[in-house]
Amino acid sequence: MRRRTIATLLATTILGAMMAIGPSASAAPYTPVMEKLSIDTKFGKLYVEVTRPENNGKMVKGPAVVTLSPYSVLGRSNVAEGWVPEGYVHVWADVIGTGNSGGCYDYGGERERRTGYELVEWIAKQPWSNGKVGMIGGSYNGTTAWATAAERPPHLTTIIPEAAIARWYSYAYSGGIRYSLNNENPADEGLDTPLAFDFGFAIPPPVDVEDPSWADKVASTVTPCDEVAHIEHGYDETPDYDKFWVERDYLMDAKGIDIPVLISHNWGDWNVKQENATMMYKALAKYNSAKTSLYMGTRWSGHGTPGGKYPQTVKAWFDHYLMGKDNGIEKLPDVTSEIADYDGTLKKWYSGPWPKTRNYKLYAQMTPTTSPSDYGWKLLTSKYRPGFLPEEDIGFPMNAPNAETHANHHGRLKHEWMWFESPPLKKDTRIFGEIKVKLWSKVHRTWVTMTPVIVDYKHECHASVANQHAPTVDCTTQTAPSSPVTPRPVIPVTRGFLDSRYRNGLAEQVPLEPGKEFGATVVMKPQDYVFRKGHSIALNIMTENIEWAVSKAPDPMGSQDCLASASGPEDAQLCAKFNIIWNTNKNQVILPIVNGPKDPMDLFNFKHQHGDVCIIEDLPVCP
Repeated sequence: MRRRTIATLLATTILGAMMAIGPSASAAPYTPVMEKLSIDTKFGKLYVEVTRPENNGKMVKGPAVVTLSPYSVLGRSNVAEGWVPEGYVHVWADVIGTGNSGGCYDYGGERERRTGYELVEWIAKQPWSNGKVGMIGGSYNGTTAWATAAERPPHLTTIIPEAAIARWYSYAYSGGIRYSLNNENPADEGLDTPLAFDFGFAIPPPVDVEDPSWADKVASTVTPCDEVAHIEHGYDETPDYDKFWVERDYLMDAKGIDIPVLISHNWGDWNVKQENATMMYKALAKYNSAKTSLYMGTRWSGHGTPGGKYPQTVKAWFDHYLMGKDNGIEKLPDVTSEIADYDGTLKKWYSGPWPKTRNYKLYAQMTPTTSPSDYGWKLLTSKYRPGFLPEEDIGFPMNAPNAETHANHHGRLKHEWMWFESPPLKKDTRIFGEIKVKLWSKVHRTWVTMTPVIVDYKHECHASVANQHAPTVDCTTQTAPSSPVTPRPVIPVTRGFLDSRYRNGLAEQVPLEPGKEFGATVVMKPQDYVFRKGHSIALNIMTENIEWAVSKAPDPMGSQDCLASASGPEDAQLCAKFNIIWNTNKNQVILPIVNGPKDPMDLFNFKHQHGDVCIIEDLPVCP
């Protein structure tokens, strides 16, 4: 506790000092001068806009803040005015094959990596440059910072990737399953990439018709490039992690990145998934001798940058590493994270090292029910004792599309899903990192998709009537100030995705043997989240989640053999079921809990009554 307090005080002191940092009162503001340039690279001409400072008409050398962007067809962001008056040079460049740049668009591949390298080294040689170059940007604009850093240009001094892609595979897929939606409030992206990138950013011709090389650029951008390869890999039902994806995996190059890096993201980013930030942070923390810090916003903020004092942190970071100012930012804690709970953000930030966690196993099992309102399928810290209950397999049909919102709303009804829930928590419980869901099951086909979700279940807000979710009127939500106030839906804390063919790794498919039991571990997306006292942790196991993943065509192999050998209608129904072998104690939820109790039994209140049901020592028995 003392250690965390010291870290928090240190972070507060540093950030407070940073807020006071600004241009010297005696320093004259610099005048911005903008130039439009076209530079030669190995893969075509790169369009660059340089905004540099002058003082009384004289050139001022300074460090460069660079954004390499494919979004210029949508308009260039005018952020130079925030940097240039303080002596920075601001550089905006169009990604190769997009905007006013020539060449072929590459969907994060070698051409983007190498032209990023060439851009940095070109900047360092210019008369207005002091040789230091930093890169910053959000989403794709931050992804190009990772791509460039992976190539290790000598003059790249520091980067700040914001909500950026570290592995392009994890932008399109998770565990071999293709994402569809990108946000809990859906925007205009997700399933449309890489199609929209190739034909939205790359195909439109350069608009700078006054550029002498305009015709050459047009010719290079309208020439067919790698669009077919991008689409084939971006919309593959069986996406092996092959050479195409390795080329676009900057995480694999983390060992060579040895510059200060400030990584920012939001825990609630379902566009560029939050794991991109945490995976890269952990890799750099292991290999990078320079400063690496992770700055994460709340679970309830989507694609974008964190709140809090993040803008001041960015300013101080560049001031120190590019301008050489002694402002203490090098003492910024390794992790700054906004903690969330069921009701939204706690307005509480953690600052310190990567939190130490202990893994707690919850076993999915059946328990006796004592009343019609009790629910027997539970997550308990103790293992099931064989022979205590009838031990038939449980399962649900896989042949119908399933929506997450529907499955969570009717969780206990178990239609095309299976719902387990824990007893109420004894105290507030914080998880940090990746929850893992281990499944032990059986299907009569050669593959199956698994899309489990973890739910924070507040009993006071979500009554169960005939095992159906009934949100209470006093627990409401409002998605925006102008939105209507509605009963609070059951929204997952986190989600996971896995095609069984990739249960042993992404590089090679391993089919199932129909009718044979198998095990698989689904790694859920990381979170920093507090389950409140009295809430239950629920697991909803699904094989389809059409709101978040592209539905795959049913597997004709195996299931057809099963149908052919079925002795009757009941046997035939088994051929289409996902069977959970629950009595093996191999179906588990593994929780990474911060400051958890020594005894796992102390997590839950086993004597907690809801209506006429109470739980004592794992068994629902009312005294």
